[in-house]
Amino acid sequence: MFTVPAVADVFLPSSWPLGEFRLRPLRAGDAPAWLAYLSDSRVIEHTSFPELDLSSVEAMLSRQLEGYAAAASCRWALADGSDRLIGTCGFSNWSLLHAHAELVYDLAPAFWGRGLMRAAVHQVLSWAFNTARFNRVHAFVMTSNTPSLRLLESLSFVREGTLQQYRIARGVARDFYVYALLHAAAGTTVGAPHDSTLQPTPTRAT
Repeated sequence: MFTVPAVADVFLPSSWPLGEFRLRPLRAGDAPAWLAYLSDSRVIEHTSFPELDLSSVEAMLSRQLEGYAAAASCRWALADGSDRLIGTCGFSNWSLLHAHAELVYDLAPAFWGRGLMRAAVHQVLSWAFNTARFNRVHAFVMTSNTPSLRLLESLSFVREGTLQQYRIARGVARDFYVYALLHAAAGTTVGAPHDSTLQPTPTRAT
């Protein structure tokens, strides 16, 4: 029988190193850096992100911090050597009762193609399955977001189907694939924390 995660099990860790980068909890001061690349049309083109300004990013960040406190979500900042946010990665819309969570991530274009997000996703999946004890992690990806599809498939996510006109992306109804990875199927893919070795993998936001 599967053991349902408890709130104590999903307490937010502090940070993890990823070579010259690291994953750390988001902070209120991260909003300008987050907005800097979410304002780039290349980042949001294949996502459901709306057009954003500083106040909307600050509100989004505030919801993430509230999620930490309520154990309702857990999204980390991906920071460079100067501790500036260059991406985010983690989980939203999770259910402790049903032991599942939605994987979300985004990355500044200057860091695409370096395998950095693959390393970050690997690390947070290890936490989700081995520490928080989730049974399922899923992701919703626009069907045109080829780099994100490749990333998920490289980590053994399975495409479960197509959600037609699932989300409105800046006024247009778009189709999304749903991908999932189960604890029982994760195996050696996320069996241990990442070794910080970065391999080239192009990545865009989900």
